[in-house]
Amino acid sequence: MEGRRVSRKSQKYNPLFIVFMCMFAAVIVMLILSIVLSVRLSSANKKLKAASDQVTQLEQEVEQLQTDLAAAHDRASDEEPAASPAEDGEKPAQEPEQADDKPDVPAASSSWLDLSGHSEVQIKPTTLLDSYKTYYTTAGVNLRAGPATSYTKITTVDKGEKVQVAAREGNWSFVKFGNRFGWINSDYLSTSQPTQQSSSSASSTGTRRSEATASSLRRP
Repeated sequence: MEGRRVSRKSQKYNPLFIVFMCMFAAVIVMLILSIVLSVRLSSANKKLKAASDQVTQLEQEVEQLQTDLAAAHDRASDEEPAASPAEDGEKPAQEPEQADDKPDVPAASSSWLDLSGHSEVQIKPTTLLDSYKTYYTTAGVNLRAGPATSYTKITTVDKGEKVQVAAREGNWSFVKFGNRFGWINSDYLSTSQPTQQSSSSASSTGTRRSEATASSLRRP
């Protein structure tokens, strides 16, 4: 009896099944890639936001430093000099309003003060005195374009200079100094001129004392 020859035929796959498996594998790969890219994109967005916040903070710090520097520069340039100590026999500084009893008049109704052509004055007085009042500076003080230390300095008035007061507002006086107008702190004005002992008088006094001493020594 002849043995039966068993023939094994190779197993065949359905083409549609193969196509489906390829498509499934492709979908799995695309899903994995999308997840990886999403994670990386989220991390990059976080880093970008952190960097943007740091840049904004640095810009704010730079702006604050610039503001502080400008304020310090303004305070240094606008600082008023301290009043010098009163000398012997010198009266203390008096505010103009204590020496004038006449009421102020509106600037619009007065024609004796003409400020045309004086561009150095930024703030004009709202009320005027009836006429100029003579005062003297008790220390070196700044003549400013307005009644505050924040206004531009026009010039510096030395101690003992004569100024003509035309108006007053608060603790500030609107004055004429030479051919200029401006505002001066009233604390640095006085109706009496500061007295200063000249070097010649001091020298003559010392000479007289030396002569008196020599004369006493020559006496028997």
